[in-house]
Amino acid sequence: MPIITPAYPSMCATHNISWFTKEVINRELKRAGLIMDQVIAGKAPWKDLFGKHTFFTQGYKYYLCVTSSSTTIEAQLKWSGLVESKVRLLVVSLEENEAIALAHPFNKGFERVHRCKADADIQKVKGGRLEFQAKDIPTATTGHGPVIDPTVIEEATKAEKKAEDEDITMVYTTTHYIGLEMKEGE
Repeated sequence: MPIITPAYPSMCATHNISWFTKEVINRELKRAGLIMDQVIAGKAPWKDLFGKHTFFTQGYKYYLCVTSSSTTIEAQLKWSGLVESKVRLLVVSLEENEAIALAHPFNKGFERVHRCKADADIQKVKGGRLEFQAKDIPTATTGHGPVIDPTVIEEATKAEKKAEDEDITMVYTTTHYIGLEMKEGE
């Protein structure tokens, strides 16, 4: 079954669909159908159809996170893109695990910038710790703007140069999340 993206230029996205992602799509269509039944019956407003996702709040009890990290923004853009492409393959391989009922990848990675003074700090950041996060440097997922915007890259490069003078290592991370639903009794 071909799956065509709705945005121009339209592309075939069938290669991104696994059994798990097909199940997620089917669940969402069923949920939307129930909401539409309520809207048509006059028991719910249209805005209910466009409510925020519950991926992190109610969606799953377990999560698998994959974090990529680099010490320059240019390297991180390339590295995180490669890791993101491999997350799809990871989800497909999780289908073979008998204990997992569903693996649902979140559609975007969370980009963060960190200032580290020692190698131990860098290792903590690579492990997912957020205590060294530089909240004054904008990224797409911290609500400040896109990290791939040329002006943001320019500002990040300036921050890297300033950090070198202060003996600080800038670490850029992107964390991808996969929500896991386990089979009962496993």
